Amino acid sequence: MFYRRKIMLALIEVFGKELDNTDFEKLLFLFCKKYNQNFYDFFPYKFGCFSYVSYQDKRILTKLGFLDNVEKFKLSSRTNFLNEIKSQDKKNLISFAKKMKQIKGKNLVRNIYTEFPYYASRSEIIKEVFTEKELDEIIDKASNYKKQNETTLFTLGYEGLTIDAYLNKLIKNNIRLVIDVRKNPRSMKFDFNQNKLKKYLISVDIDYLHLPELGIEPDLRKNLHSISDYEKLLEFYKRTLLIKNEKSLILIFENLKKYNRISLLCFEKQFKICHRSKIAENLEKRNNIKVKHIN
Repeated sequence: MFYRRKIMLALIEVFGKELDNTDFEKLLFLFCKKYNQNFYDFFPYKFGCFSYVSYQDKRILTKLGFLDNVEKFKLSSRTNFLNEIKSQDKKNLISFAKKMKQIKGKNLVRNIYTEFPYYASRSEIIKEVFTEKELDEIIDKASNYKKQNETTLFTLGYEGLTIDAYLNKLIKNNIRLVIDVRKNPRSMKFDFNQNKLKKYLISVDIDYLHLPELGIEPDLRKNLHSISDYEKLLEFYKRTLLIKNEKSLILIFENLKKYNRISLLCFEKQFKICHRSKIAENLEKRNNIKVKHIN
């Protein structure tokens, strides 16, 4: 079992073996934040901090018989999950539960929105937990990221990222369109397969466009063992495939003018060994635009 799932089950255990969906998500978020552990990643959503991965894990753990198939996160296993995790994590969870056991529902949401206002930025329940006087200040703090409006072409590879971490990076940079420059929009990381990815992006109001003609054929990616190999491939890409796809480069620039802040999507974490760097370089030079590679 993935360690993060043991953390999830142990958290439910220390809170009485049953938690409301919203309370669970908030407590899992707070535990990760307060102890600086990214067992799960989060992004701002309809009810505040949210993790698609945690809900995927819930479905899997329900199928495996560890959780009841009910609305709440309820343990159905008699296993002592606190004894399944590292001793420091166990101490932290017990301490965390003592501090937080009496804080639930709207008070828990209010606690998080006050301490982490960014995660209230897309909330549909924010008006239910603050007075009118408090609301303006919280909304102003929560929407700071939206004030980033400088026209910018971003690039971001999803290697090493969960879908939650990926979405959060897009939101934090106020990106409004993702342009997928993979030849084949499929991945071993299923959340980044085209159909799934589009649904996730739509859920946070980010549009999606696929330009397969700007991708590199899989055969050309074989036998890349060194930085030198990547450099030769990218130089070949720059001199041949990129030049052949002038219309696609124009389309990216037209979308940049329309959306103001867009991001190129590919796999590699390091942009220098990814063809998205050559696309960005081309557009930067000929259109004099700002480019930013997100880490």
